[in-house]
Amino acid sequence: MKRALHVTLGLAGLALSANAFSAQIALYPTGPSQDSAYLRFVNASDSALELAPDGSSTTLKLEGTKAVTDFIPVPGGQTIKGTLSRDGNRVPLDVSVAAGDFATVFALDDGHKGIRQVVVNEAFDIPNQLKASLALFNADPGCVDAKVNLADRDVDLFQKAPEGNPRRQELNPRPSLAVQLVCAGSKVGPAVELGPLEANKRYSLLLLPSATGPRLLTATDAVSN
Repeated sequence: MKRALHVTLGLAGLALSANAFSAQIALYPTGPSQDSAYLRFVNASDSALELAPDGSSTTLKLEGTKAVTDFIPVPGGQTIKGTLSRDGNRVPLDVSVAAGDFATVFALDDGHKGIRQVVVNEAFDIPNQLKASLALFNADPGCVDAKVNLADRDVDLFQKAPEGNPRRQELNPRPSLAVQLVCAGSKVGPAVELGPLEANKRYSLLLLPSATGPRLLTATDAVSN
């Protein structure tokens, strides 16, 4: 009960989304008798990705600049099933998220134009209301010794963050922040602008493989309302 209360209070610090994914929150029904967990999807391909949940006529489509969903409430501790489709390929979705926790499903290329799923779980911690919270999710093992430096500075943004995937760091709020991906000691791609980081909000950097090499994608950790 104490954990559930903490999660409920902490969620007030997450931005509630009003984007195109808000209409999709009924993908997996939850109710007052069920403790919710939270699930989001990341499409790491230029081709459209579609999720068709089992037992629902509603689908979710990710394409173009909409590569990341908000966190969708799902029944905690229960198996979430469905089908992921892309480029004519279909694979089953079968994932469980502990009540109160957050999971990110990366839909990657399997090297044969199919879909390879990588699921990264994160236990929810109540954010510091005076800080912004930024996490690095690494879904690309090809980026050796992955680091995220401040742009134009050899300063590892996550040096003091706990080990593991994801790595989350609290930062002072700021009007803008630019970062540089580093793999095996070398800069990869251009600097990435995160925009403003606000107090009591959570953000993600998603490290993804691509045809041109590792790349960073940014997202605000928002819960569909």
